[in-house]
Amino acid sequence: MLKNYITTTLRGIKRNKLFTLINLTGLSVAMACFILVGLYVRYELSYDQFHEDVEDIHLVKMKKTERFGGSYDPFLPPMLGKLIKDGTPGLKEVTTTLAGAGGMYVVKNGTDYIRENFYTIENSFFNVFTFPILYGDKSNLFDDPNSVVISKEMALKYFGVENAIGETLSVDGKGDFRVTAVLKDFPKNSQFQPHFSFSLNDMESLDSWGYNTFFIYIKTLPNSDLTEIKQRIATIYNSNKPEDAMYEGTEAELGSFANSYWQLSGSGASLNNRDRGLGANKDIIYLCSGLAILLLFIALANYVNMATAKAMERAKEVGIRKVNGATQNQLIKQFLGETLFFALLCLVVAVIMVEILLPSVSQIMGISLKMDYQDITILGYLVGYALFCGLLAGIYPAVLLSRFNPVKALKGQKQQGHSRFSHRSVLLFFQFTISAFMIIVLLVANKQINHYINFDLGFNKERVVSISMTKEMSERHQVFLQEIKNISGVEGVTMGPLPGGGFGFNTLEYEGKTFKNVPRVETDENFITMLEIPLLAGRNFDPEISSDFDNSIIINESLAQKLEMEDPIGATLLFEGSTKRVIGLIKDFHISGSLSTVRDLMLTPLISGRVNNLLIKVNDHNMASTLGQIDAIWDQFDYKDSYQYQFLDDAYEAKLSRLQNLTLIINGVTTAIVIISLFGLFSLVAFQTSQRIKEIGIRKVLGASANNILIILAKPYAWLILLSSLVSIPLAYYFMGNALNGYPNRIDLNASFGVITVISILCFSALVLLSRALSTIRTNPVEILKDE
Repeated sequence: MLKNYITTTLRGIKRNKLFTLINLTGLSVAMACFILVGLYVRYELSYDQFHEDVEDIHLVKMKKTERFGGSYDPFLPPMLGKLIKDGTPGLKEVTTTLAGAGGMYVVKNGTDYIRENFYTIENSFFNVFTFPILYGDKSNLFDDPNSVVISKEMALKYFGVENAIGETLSVDGKGDFRVTAVLKDFPKNSQFQPHFSFSLNDMESLDSWGYNTFFIYIKTLPNSDLTEIKQRIATIYNSNKPEDAMYEGTEAELGSFANSYWQLSGSGASLNNRDRGLGANKDIIYLCSGLAILLLFIALANYVNMATAKAMERAKEVGIRKVNGATQNQLIKQFLGETLFFALLCLVVAVIMVEILLPSVSQIMGISLKMDYQDITILGYLVGYALFCGLLAGIYPAVLLSRFNPVKALKGQKQQGHSRFSHRSVLLFFQFTISAFMIIVLLVANKQINHYINFDLGFNKERVVSISMTKEMSERHQVFLQEIKNISGVEGVTMGPLPGGGFGFNTLEYEGKTFKNVPRVETDENFITMLEIPLLAGRNFDPEISSDFDNSIIINESLAQKLEMEDPIGATLLFEGSTKRVIGLIKDFHISGSLSTVRDLMLTPLISGRVNNLLIKVNDHNMASTLGQIDAIWDQFDYKDSYQYQFLDDAYEAKLSRLQNLTLIINGVTTAIVIISLFGLFSLVAFQTSQRIKEIGIRKVLGASANNILIILAKPYAWLILLSSLVSIPLAYYFMGNALNGYPNRIDLNASFGVITVISILCFSALVLLSRALSTIRTNPVEILKDE
């Protein structure tokens, strides 16, 4: 019997090639999209979850004094970790790490300098976090302060073998370290990526309360009282803190390590691993999941529509089977089995699509996704998903076909009245409602992105190259700057934190009021002129006036308003206790890019003595040669780092990559939704024309033109499309209006988005209608009515 069902299914596929292709394409695309989203969601939700008893791991935070902002912060002195371990009951283990991942240069073959990240940890780190050791003794990893623990991947990279115990790792500026352990491979979706780990024990700051640059993680015993532990930690800090401590010592907080990936600040996750891709945002998961569900719904609705459209062609088959003794349950099993077989076939195609698309999707998401076919849960998910789709798509057509009356079926009479197929119009209505909604989302998202790309930041960023200065170069920045200025193709050189928008923050006092955390940019007299920032009043820094570089500042409009200065030029204020005079007022500009609002800002001469970022304006003639000359000068100052630069216009656009990737996802899914919805229209038109073929013949005999018949066929769909647009457009405007409110410098929503959406759907639908109905209309009515 099973062989017979498979044979029947294959014959049906061969007999209805066009409908099979449409169904196969729609359902396979939807399945592939759903599988990709499933892999992404699984990757994100399993972030850091591989650690044993991960729910018992917490990051200690203390409440700052009001002088330092009054918030909870995880940057703590290392002494506190030792005291917590000795004086807090209910803890399984405590470990301290230097906050975040550091950077170093590993020397390979004596000449190659390779930049790598590293962690500075205690031996107890591996008792809190699950990073199994492949080679080495866990108990004495850092007995020798010149020890290093490396990953299996790094052992192969630098030593060519997995077991690199005893090998020497040379680190520029730090010396040689002996490998004492090699870790097994660990997941990529982990905030800790301990490819290189050094000992914390030999740091001079371990016995000081003044170095608040460490993270303290605790692992609690099962069923421990977290409130009691927090109170105990606060008491310990309060009893031992110095007089000028950063933290109050009255309150402590325990941040859940298991959930730290989803906290954009205050969790340490962003410092431990800066490569976060599109993660750390559950809104993205909700968006991708919602789009995948919508696409799957439309594809399944299409299948139901097409299956019921072809049902009448199988009426006689059902009649013969019933006359030969087939029961309704047997027929349901047969037709449902055919759908399940087809769903499994779609799954095979979908998996092939997934393998093709995975590299591109991984690049868009910024993470590494893969299909692990050795994982039984993945295989179970795929098969279960295909069966689930098959049941959803096949149950209604199977029941419908099994209920056909055998007598009517064998006589060729209709089985159902028109109203019994009203579900087809309902499904199509929902398809076009979703399509119209998504088209508006697509249009608005793309227009907002274009608005950000073309946004006027308030300064000229054309032909300006940004270079991040290394430590070695920063110490000799004056010499480096002069060498760059001597290049003929360079029009100007200045310093400033563009495009990163990094600031120093200072306290100002003016007319008895104190203003904390005012952003500061250290620069020179070329900053304003080279970037063409409008100077509204006063003057620029003047290198001929020595006092300008001792006690003068320039402020922007926003800061002047905040300080309530009606005429800021010449006003004096206290800058960290030192008197400064305002010599210039500049127009507000978006230093951090179009995704940020204008903020208070002051420009000061170089105070810290260190230049972190250089801005070079190059001539548009023979630009490649100019950049090459800068590269040659770079090599004279830094032999380790390769010369890397970015043009400001490209750099500011790169800040939009997250939104651009999301828009790309929306564009792809929306396109698939619209195309599959048009497939649904195609199936419904095909069903209607097949059911009304004799009516069309009679109308043609009575003199109806092709246009008259097209209008009759198209009218119900035109109303359906307009009705779906009336429902979807207000919803889309409301949804996107709320979504855009979360972004600065948003666009206004006007009627054009709705008009374009309606016109697009009507045009696409008209093409589909014509492609299917025109051939039927052109058929000779004699051929249609000759059997009557």
